[in-house]
Amino acid sequence: MPSNKSPPVIDFSGFLSGDKQKMQHVAEQVREACLTQGFFQIVNHDIPLSLQKEMFKVSKEFFALPAEEKMKLDKSKNKYNRGYEVMHGQMIEANTRPDLKEGYYVSRDLPMDHPQVKAEKFAAGPNVWPEALGEPFRATCMDYLNRIVKLTEEVMRAMAMSLGYDANYFDEFCTDPMCFYKMLHYPPQPEDAHALQRGIGAHRDFGVITLLLQGDVPGLEVWDDEAKDWYPAPPVEGAYVVNMGNLFEQWTNDKYVSNVHRVINRSGEERYSIPFNYNGNPDFVIKCIEKCRPSPDDEKYAPISVEDYVVQKYKDVYKRAGVYEDKTFAPQKAQIAA
Repeated sequence: MPSNKSPPVIDFSGFLSGDKQKMQHVAEQVREACLTQGFFQIVNHDIPLSLQKEMFKVSKEFFALPAEEKMKLDKSKNKYNRGYEVMHGQMIEANTRPDLKEGYYVSRDLPMDHPQVKAEKFAAGPNVWPEALGEPFRATCMDYLNRIVKLTEEVMRAMAMSLGYDANYFDEFCTDPMCFYKMLHYPPQPEDAHALQRGIGAHRDFGVITLLLQGDVPGLEVWDDEAKDWYPAPPVEGAYVVNMGNLFEQWTNDKYVSNVHRVINRSGEERYSIPFNYNGNPDFVIKCIEKCRPSPDDEKYAPISVEDYVVQKYKDVYKRAGVYEDKTFAPQKAQIAA
């Protein structure tokens, strides 16, 4: 039977107000969404609509560059998970076709003497920028990065309260975070596309939390396990789609849901979106949250560091597509078996 669900839309202004009662009300809505769908949307946050629109403007400018300009920034040329990802560069869903999308990664712009860069932590390093788009492009991208990091950390504070803790419960996890957003471009799905062709295949995000800026073209679909069918997550102007990743689900002993989703661009138009993946401090060890287990014996997963978990998952999805070699992830975790 078709699903009639949709990710709930939560007014986040109450949480940002600092009023404890309003914050708790938002946290309760977040908890309900995390226990059931693993997806919700937030509106009335503190990122201006004007900046969101500017981000889509510069994203379109980037993907409109000649192929040779984009390839100068190919992510295979650095070990920091930065720059351009070619069309069909990933295969998120095993045993399908490589994903019908191209991307561009931006993260914290760390100097070479930063402790995480010197320690060769995954994705720690400098950004790479398109010369043709100059300083305005870089400034817009970094303004957005700084703001989306702060907003995500406010969402993590709401998550903490939703689990019955003080808002600062995740502060240590949020120190010097591994995080990045990816400008994405999905061409329209061809009418004669292979049955297994997706914009991005069915998957569960493998990190901690994602905040997605959708744009105005639909395509995101979420799996309803009860109805055994997909339901759309329709674009809401200015909203962020928030979902848990597998590592957050593991952290909560499977109480909070990391749900399956995919993108198929059937609109006939070019689709642009900007997912932001936040995974916290790479050295932070994820182990079962105490309030999510009656006793230590009820823990389902062994402790694991953020970096060890995330690197392995990245290796898997790139290996399937066969475009990017393991050197993309070397030398920092080359010893992990693919």
